[in-house]
Amino acid sequence: MNIMKQNGKKQIDLADYLGVSKQVISKMLTGGRMINAIELQKISEFLGTSMENLVKRPEVFQETNAIKAFMGKVETQEARDGLGIADEIANLICFYARTRENAEEMMKPWEA
Repeated sequence: MNIMKQNGKKQIDLADYLGVSKQVISKMLTGGRMINAIELQKISEFLGTSMENLVKRPEVFQETNAIKAFMGKVETQEARDGLGIADEIANLICFYARTRENAEEMMKPWEA
């Protein structure tokens, strides 16, 4: 998306170039739909950049909490509260999974 902004391109322009809908482009850019190699090549041509430049991981990675991002789209406070609880439960599950992995490592015999 940053490369598109830098080149003054819009999602609708890319959609027209690829022959897909704007919704498909939106899903591609947000990770909701995989991009195949042929599409990646066409996108790189459209943007005038290499495929490698499109797939490289940024040096500064902005972490996105999917549940919190989704929370802005719900209609009621009850739904927001429910998603908040789901977020807390997910954090606890991840915490306990990491704790168990660490405990299993610590239980292995030490070699001198």
